[in-house]
Amino acid sequence: MVDINPALCTGCGLCKENCAVHAIVRNEDGTYRCNRTWCFGCGQCVAVCPVGAPSMPGLEAPIPYAPGTFDLDPDTLLNAMRFRRSIRSFTGEKATRRELELLLDAGRCAPTSSNSQTVGFTVLDEEFEAMRPKIWKAFARHAQEQGRKLLYRRYENYLAHPEEPDTLFYGGNQMIVVTSERPVDGGLALANMELMAHALGLGALYCGFAARAIDSDPELREYFGVTEKRHIDSCLITGHTNLKFYRTAPRNPARAEWR
Repeated sequence: MVDINPALCTGCGLCKENCAVHAIVRNEDGTYRCNRTWCFGCGQCVAVCPVGAPSMPGLEAPIPYAPGTFDLDPDTLLNAMRFRRSIRSFTGEKATRRELELLLDAGRCAPTSSNSQTVGFTVLDEEFEAMRPKIWKAFARHAQEQGRKLLYRRYENYLAHPEEPDTLFYGGNQMIVVTSERPVDGGLALANMELMAHALGLGALYCGFAARAIDSDPELREYFGVTEKRHIDSCLITGHTNLKFYRTAPRNPARAEWR
């Protein structure tokens, strides 16, 4: 888990004070060490140490804090959140491999319960066209079972015009399926990913219908790694869009009680 270099440790105790599970122990000489039995690898000690004494071997090197590349203006951040939109019109131009990797990076940086980091990502790219009809069939079967005639009509329209943008993927041909052991973890990852898509100038859509279709079909569940323990949280369709927005969309005031 965590190694603390005694030659670098100054004994300031910041790591111990910030450890949620009290895994940092003081040595007789005033330096500190990590009790690996208690540590769950959150990395807080690595981040808080001013001299870089703690490290987590085998993981990525930490990035030193720099105001110019880390700090966000609150108003600018809020406006970005206001301006992002669910996109239902994709051009068919794919996101690049680098852009997809940035989406995954954004997803993996989201917080998880007890630092479990159990969120999984399946990037449906080269196999998208092969899986598209299978997801549509599962969607149709689910719609029939639920008695959703209007939803089933979407499937009939897809069958009639399979080469045209449909009402499930909307012309998109890349999708990231997010699974986790705790729904809140996957939801936080998806929110990060959608904001990153917005920053990259890509369109993004949470496709709950595709998630329901996958979850209802044993073959698709196996393909995407869905089990009794690992649930599907949602599917994020992404890619380029020609849509251009000129202002934010109105929202209701926050439903908040001040007590």
